[in-house]
Amino acid sequence: SGRRNWNAAKDLQRYRHHYPDLVESENQEEEEMWNLSFYKNEIRFLPQGLHIETLLESWWDNYEVLEENHSYIQWLFPLREHGMNWRAKPLTCQEIQAFRKSKEVMQRFRRAYQLMLRFYGITLINEETGELTRAENWAERFQNLNWFSHNNLRITRILKCLGEMGYEHYQVHLVKFFLTETLVKETLPNVKRSALDYFLFTIRSKQKRRELVHYAWQHFKPRGSFVWGPHEKLLKYRARSTESQLHKKDEDKQETPGKQCDDSVEKDQNRSSEEEQKAGDAADMQPKVNDEDVKEKLSECVLKGGDGEEEKEASFTQQEKDLNSETEEVQGTAENDCTKESKKRKLDANMADAKQSGPLKSPTDIENISRNLGECAI
Repeated sequence: SGRRNWNAAKDLQRYRHHYPDLVESENQEEEEMWNLSFYKNEIRFLPQGLHIETLLESWWDNYEVLEENHSYIQWLFPLREHGMNWRAKPLTCQEIQAFRKSKEVMQRFRRAYQLMLRFYGITLINEETGELTRAENWAERFQNLNWFSHNNLRITRILKCLGEMGYEHYQVHLVKFFLTETLVKETLPNVKRSALDYFLFTIRSKQKRRELVHYAWQHFKPRGSFVWGPHEKLLKYRARSTESQLHKKDEDKQETPGKQCDDSVEKDQNRSSEEEQKAGDAADMQPKVNDEDVKEKLSECVLKGGDGEEEKEASFTQQEKDLNSETEEVQGTAENDCTKESKKRKLDANMADAKQSGPLKSPTDIENISRNLGECAI
């Protein structure tokens, strides 16, 4: 349509900022952690579900069931927000911490991820890095993805859950995979819009998100219609080298205005609440700002990691450079004039002293002195 999906942008900004408007009870007992109990194989998913071990074993490559059943996805990939299945429970911060501490639970989580990847025609070839490739039956599974758009919502949920569980590197590989298939190889035309509006902006790392936005822009056709980042910034963008990454880790900090569930995640101390209100990577949440202002600010901020003041500072810096250059030129001219005037004054003073202290020099001597002083001034 040539326009950005701003509802999606606001939703993804809320997720990246760890749901700043969400208030949770801090005194939950373990027996109330429904998602954790499900992953511990203690309860079935609701309604009319299975234990997770039974699901992971009996539904492997059972594509028809995975396509038609709509109750399991919110239990396999829970989020800190409500979904369509009212029997599923939202994820809590305490559950996230408990998930990450349990090797048994995280192993099942990775198996669930691989189950869904295979359903989509994708294979996880490196469990440590998250690297992906096409499955042998990719053509058949890609056809299913193009036919049934509700799978795009499922993929967005999976990406969000990966981020909550500490698998941000899995996120990056999955988003890159879909950008390649939709924009480069053009095998998933009906997934392209979701990949750009939703998948791309689940990445919490500003550096990785910038790299993926730039990658999408490079392969988008026609490039002039790309609306997910300001073109002037995309033209100037250069991916950071490994050395600069080591020395500039602060730029890769995650956006953290809301309550984080992982105590090990770094907090961005340099970002003020005022800046967060002014601009975000995806949406401005201020009710006082109209939609047009929001769109303009968001478009400018996609590659800048949500810092709305960065462009202004760059502009002011350039103006200061130009002003300093002009000032130096004026000062240089003024100094030359002052030098000449100073030499003339010294000549007049010397002549006055000569009158008082002794006989005047000859006209020839005076002309020589004047000529010498003139050459020095020039």
